[in-house]
Amino acid sequence: MAGGLSIGGLSSGLDTKSIVSALMAVESASQTKLKAQLGIAEKQVAAFQSINTRLSSIATMAAKALPTTTAGVTTAGAAWTATAAKSSSPDVTATGVASADSRPGSVSFSVTQLAAAHSVVSGRDVAADATVVAGPPYEVSVEFPAKGTDAVRLMVGGTGTVSDVAAAINGDSTLGMRATVLQVSPGQYRLQVSSTATGEAGRFELKGLEAALGEEVVLREGIDAQIDLGGGFVLSSATGTFDGLLPGATITPTKATGELVTVSVERDRSSAATATKSLVDSVNVALQEMRSQSAATPGSSGTAGSSGPLAGDGVVRSTIQNLLSAVTSSGTSPFEAGIELSRDGTLSFDQAKFDALAASDPQKAQAIVTGLAERLSAVATSASDPVTGSVTTAITGRRSTATDLTTQIESWDTRLALRQATLDRQFAALETALSGLQSQGGYLASQIAGLPSWK
Repeated sequence: MAGGLSIGGLSSGLDTKSIVSALMAVESASQTKLKAQLGIAEKQVAAFQSINTRLSSIATMAAKALPTTTAGVTTAGAAWTATAAKSSSPDVTATGVASADSRPGSVSFSVTQLAAAHSVVSGRDVAADATVVAGPPYEVSVEFPAKGTDAVRLMVGGTGTVSDVAAAINGDSTLGMRATVLQVSPGQYRLQVSSTATGEAGRFELKGLEAALGEEVVLREGIDAQIDLGGGFVLSSATGTFDGLLPGATITPTKATGELVTVSVERDRSSAATATKSLVDSVNVALQEMRSQSAATPGSSGTAGSSGPLAGDGVVRSTIQNLLSAVTSSGTSPFEAGIELSRDGTLSFDQAKFDALAASDPQKAQAIVTGLAERLSAVATSASDPVTGSVTTAITGRRSTATDLTTQIESWDTRLALRQATLDRQFAALETALSGLQSQGGYLASQIAGLPSWK
């Protein structure tokens, strides 16, 4: 609150500055209350946002156990369709992938060759500044015999040196080639060109360089990876990876030994257990957050109690109750799948019990967890929906309150500044008036003292 320049108490002897400060403290009491209310509203917004995040996590964890529909086809959730792939050889890696049509199975084969990228080097040494392309204009053509496409014409800049050729090749990303200038002896260079991808389709031939650089030498032939399933049945892969040979597995040979390798795919039951535990944990985290934010602890032995910013809030209370009801309102108890509501209001998960049910009756285990996930997801979504969610609505309301309070506080800033300026002027006028009276009193006293004395 701004005030004018004043020198208080010179005439009156009063501490006018302290008096004005005390009066302003009384005047600003209403604004102080508004600031306290704003602080509460901001804490409530932060608390609701934290709760909203944890409720959204419940919906995310539940989605892993819920069925999905793609192109009108409904499949079990990712937790129930996950597969685990295993290889009998360290020279072949096998990883499980999410696949709606994955089924347990196995395949045996031998790796006869690995995929390789085509690579060549020029056959003759040249100086760095030597022109190696006929011209100008300097032009090189690239042919891809395996693709059966027309040759690609490549314009070379500069003076057509070996470095200029390398720059032209590297400057055309559509070629799928990488060129490097190698110094093979002091001042002598050769051009190495390699395909950026493996497979026969990456084979190429450079035309227009033979006269200066000699016939190119093939360092590595571009070939596909091949596996032999037996009886002359051979499969090839340009990338070196075999996807879809076994639905639910990606197979990548790393060494061609010719030995028999077996890759198998099995259901990954641990995925369902992990998803179930994650769902239970997310519910417990959300319950703990809501209880912490809405807790009210009474004081004792003369000490003041404490409470969270959302103590007694109806939205929080109903959301907690809805989550607990989602666990207990099923016709089939989640306890059979190792999920139990404890006396302290938290969920516990017994993985051993879940694994036993999943092994003896996998459909029942899936039905129990899926049903629970559906109910929990409905509660979490109802509360955290970005438009209609009850928690979202509460956040919007508190933000509106905070905005209104901020506006009122700013208005009070202007009002209090004017009030302080008024008080400063009033006390300054008082000091001026007293100073004038004191001057007049001094003058009259001196005049009286000068009058003759009569006896």
